[in-house]
Amino acid sequence: MRRNGNGVDTSRALGIVHDIPGRLRLRLPPSAESAGLTDVLDQLPGAQSTVWSPRTRSLLIHYDPGVLSAADIASAVAEHADLTLPTDDALPGGTAGGRSPVAAALSDALGGINARVARRTKGRLDLPLLLSVGLLFWAARQLLRGPVTALSWTSALWYAHGLFRDYHGPPREQ
Repeated sequence: MRRNGNGVDTSRALGIVHDIPGRLRLRLPPSAESAGLTDVLDQLPGAQSTVWSPRTRSLLIHYDPGVLSAADIASAVAEHADLTLPTDDALPGGTAGGRSPVAAALSDALGGINARVARRTKGRLDLPLLLSVGLLFWAARQLLRGPVTALSWTSALWYAHGLFRDYHGPPREQ
């Protein structure tokens, strides 16, 4: 049995790989029971899709953050697989959601700005879309006028495409 500094058995601990609102990736230890786990999570209200990877022992969950929280998902996984939850500061929805205080503050500030933009435009625009369109126009300007900064127009175009695809495209099957 391996224990961390808080006395938690790390061989039975659920790992949080990343927590982005609407997308949560968890890692289960080799001793965890994974049979039927995706079925349990798919029954949670607000769960949209669940993908289990036996090779990496990771679980990717897409969910509606307005209905379901990452902490509720982590609790359901821990209960089903008989695992211990991470400490409160690493738990999604904990003090910093497993992020540094600076990252949490920046994310909260940008999330608030994004919500105001979406509310004022009645849901037609948000920050990722504005950033994508801005980069697209900047790339077109650089293409027409020639390079004026270190970032090339091809890079800006690639970033605009990636942002639009990731935030506004249809969900990708994995």
